[in-house]
Formats: sequence, C-alpha cells, structure tokens
Amino acid sequence: MDLLTYSVFAIPLWVAQFALYFYLRSARRPRKSLIAKCAGSFLAVGSAGFALRLAGENPFAQVVFWFFLLCTAADALLEISFVPGMLVFGAAHVCLIFWLWGLSAPTWWSLALWVAVYILTAVLFRKELPTLGKLTVPFLLYPALLGGSLALAAPLPFTAGARWWPVALGCLLFYISDMLVAKNQLSRWPDKWQKPIMALYWAALYLISMGTWPC
Repeated sequence: MDLLTYSVFAIPLWVAQFALYFYLRSARRPRKSLIAKCAGSFLAVGSAGFALRLAGENPFAQVVFWFFLLCTAADALLEISFVPGMLVFGAAHVCLIFWLWGLSAPTWWSLALWVAVYILTAVLFRKELPTLGKLTVPFLLYPALLGGSLALAAPLPFTAGARWWPVALGCLLFYISDMLVAKNQLSRWPDKWQKPIMALYWAALYLISMGTWPC
C-alpha cells in the first residue's frame, strides 16, 4: 500500500467521521461524539502505523507514532478536563519535536522563528494572560512546545527536501487550530467555530502523517 491508495480510503472516512462527530454533538450525545472524534484522529495513527510498517519499523518504537497516539488520547481528555488534555498534547509535541529534530539539524532561523511565534502568541493572548491565575504556567508552556514544533518543521522543505512541505504545512495548521481552541476556551466563542477548528486539526494530523510514508 502507498500513500495515494491509503488516502483514497482514509479521506472519505475522515469526512464521514467529521460529519458524524458534529451530528452527534448537535444531537447532544457527548459520549458517542467523543468516540467519533477520537476515531477521526485515529486515522492519522493508522496512516503513520501503516507507513512505518512498510518501512520495516516497529511503530511503537518510533517517537513520531507516539505523537499521533498522544494526540488521540488528548482529544478524549480535553473534553473531560481542559488542562490535563492540554498537558497530554504538550507531551505529544515533545515527541514531535524529537522526531523533527532528527530529520534535520535546527538552523539559526529555527530559533528566530520560535521566538517570533512565541511573541505572536503572547500578543494574541495579551488580554487573556492577566486573567489566567493558576493556569498561567501551562498556558505559557504549551505555546513554547507548539512553537518549537512549528519552528523545526518550517525549514524542512529547504533543508531536507520538498517532500517535507506537507509536514511543514501540517505543523502550521496545528498551531492555528490550537490558537483557535485556546481563544475559544477563554473567550467562549460561538459553537460555529468548532467546525473550522476540527477541520484544521484533522488536516494537520493527516499532513504530518504524510511525512512518515516512504518516498
């Protein structure tokens, strides 16, 4: 199986899970909607698992595979308790950072980009930060990890080859999605924002998983 063949089956399933998730949310069936949400994210686990097995690797021995597993676990936990879910997402990004670091040595502008992303995050949340109280530390730590994965992924198409464009784009979409999640959590946006947030998130997972497939 190659990436194209997998995509022919996986993308329609993803679209179906997306529709099912929001149907169950609107029907106020939280447990079933949570299963649908995790099932959608698990398609990225399947993508990475298939790809790593094709490469002759044990998926559970690869740190990038744990990134997808932890993201799926965090999806469930986030619905139950926001801060623990965010911490599990943080652990997922630690795994992603280790993987990205191993693909290509960071450049000086990886550091510059990380600083720029962190400053941008502070600007975006300048009104919310003074109100966080005990949540200040996790809300400062998580963007550092999220920005770290983006700063390492963005240079990859230039330092490691054009095949890494999907990973770079995926990490950017992950950053945008999570910024929207945090804004929604703190500012209580209308429910209509949930669909673009989830679409960006699942697109991010799928694009990052493309980096695990053989050329």
